[in-house]
Amino acid sequence: MYQDEFTLVLQFLKDAALWLREKQIDYWQSWLNPPAEFVDWIKEGFENKEFYMICQANEAIGCFRLQWTDELFWGNREDTAGYVHSFTITRHLAGQHTGERALTLIEDYCQQQGKDYLRLDCGKHVSRLCKYYEAYGFCNVGETIVQVESMSLYKKKIC
Repeated sequence: MYQDEFTLVLQFLKDAALWLREKQIDYWQSWLNPPAEFVDWIKEGFENKEFYMICQANEAIGCFRLQWTDELFWGNREDTAGYVHSFTITRHLAGQHTGERALTLIEDYCQQQGKDYLRLDCGKHVSRLCKYYEAYGFCNVGETIVQVESMSLYKKKIC
């Protein structure tokens, strides 16, 4: 694991939590002072080579975790998919469609890997984020509860 990237992922998640708090949105607040199991989840992602940095002009501007299975949120599925978690882009690039471009690259990579879908989740109560994913072409396909949080499940068919 690269300690610099690990530290940077934790900082991206904390920055996103701070921004959400400023907007009075109660989401990702655990990343302000993450419990050990959250930190371990990030470490596991690095150990499994599932964390990726999003870069622009040789500068890390965001991150995400990409998994090929996700039983915690999605259960056991027969079809193939890429599962995106911890997707965040630095806030100073807001409104520049950087997130959409990153999602397109993730989708392209999943297609190259022979996946049929791109899946992700977000807090059910975070309507602005839900609308963001829907505008990008994700369909809400259900809900789940993970660690007492009600989550909306989204998928997008990879063409």
